[in-house]
Amino acid sequence: MAERGRKRSAPKQDRAIRTREMILQAAGGLFDERGYAGTTVADITERAGVTKGALYHHFSDKKALGTAVFKAQMEGMTSVPSHRLKLQELVDTGYFLAYQLRTDPIQRGASTLAMEQGPVDFDRMSSMDLWIDFVTSILTAAQEHGELLDYVDIPRVAWLFVGGFAGIQNMSNAYTKRQDLTSRLSDFWEYLLPSIARPAILAKVNIDPERGERMAEGIAVAA
Repeated sequence: MAERGRKRSAPKQDRAIRTREMILQAAGGLFDERGYAGTTVADITERAGVTKGALYHHFSDKKALGTAVFKAQMEGMTSVPSHRLKLQELVDTGYFLAYQLRTDPIQRGASTLAMEQGPVDFDRMSSMDLWIDFVTSILTAAQEHGELLDYVDIPRVAWLFVGGFAGIQNMSNAYTKRQDLTSRLSDFWEYLLPSIARPAILAKVNIDPERGERMAEGIAVAA
């Protein structure tokens, strides 16, 4: 009896997961297109093809949705494979995020929310802090592995990377809807990395702009 009950509940759980993902995808796309203030709960339910009751089953309000979009953005980055060269891992994370920003509405929505001007009713700074902490952890590992020049100030470089990436993707979005984002990021690596990496390490770091797409394909196959 208990086994049959578990089997019956599994499809419900799968549907709930799919519904939640559809809501997040719809919210991310609308936040990117219209901004937080310009998006209503009704807009989100209409695009997701769900009822308000279904949305409120997963999210208490629009504020909770905005927070969930930020959280989903960071969770997506955990799928980037680790690398023995931590600076390569940093480069790969940047390229993977650049690819996601072109293909995933949740990623685009989170980035737009972080940059949006005007008041919002949730903490956007926490998203930036999470990214700074994430980059700091990679740079700290790189330092421990002897990949960085002696004078590198990790907190300053982490802040520079997060701020630089945010600015690059914002300008790329304005000019080309992020279609040139990976090539712009390649320029960023070309000029930033020599200022922080030891020459022997720099020669080993691959900044090929196609790495993000190849990683995404590999991750999809593994899933």
